[in-house]
Amino acid sequence: MILYIYSYVVRNPFHSETRIDLRKISWEELSILINKVFFHGGEINITKAGTQYNEEYSTLTYSDLDSYSLVCDERYGYLLGCSIFENDEYPEGSYLRLVNKNEILSEKIYTFAPFDDEWSARYVNQDIEIALKIFKEIYNHGYLSTESKQLFKDNLSS
Repeated sequence: MILYIYSYVVRNPFHSETRIDLRKISWEELSILINKVFFHGGEINITKAGTQYNEEYSTLTYSDLDSYSLVCDERYGYLLGCSIFENDEYPEGSYLRLVNKNEILSEKIYTFAPFDDEWSARYVNQDIEIALKIFKEIYNHGYLSTESKQLFKDNLSS
């Protein structure tokens, strides 16, 4: 069985939560949450996990398959990354980062709060509609379309 686990942190005002099944909330609720994180800073993570019942401990065990992460600084925008588990398209797995096509040659660096992480402007996006489209695909289908993957850069490529 596949579950979608999500967690989020909104920085101002501070609020965080983890839920086991993303499907228990509506797309409208999730899109509101994504916008809150975008406009107030914070992050949202969605993990696609395979589950298996462990008879010895009478519990479910989880194994991460794919994960999607949106990290926002309200001053600059957001980073969106996808960790893809091994599959036919990515035999060794991959980490993809959403590219800001308007800043592809930029040397600018943004420092995201609260941890002073430095990020290249090439990966800092301001158009929340792109992130909403990507998260809606994940919500509706459980994976990224080929079209959406073209917006990303493989972390291992130049």
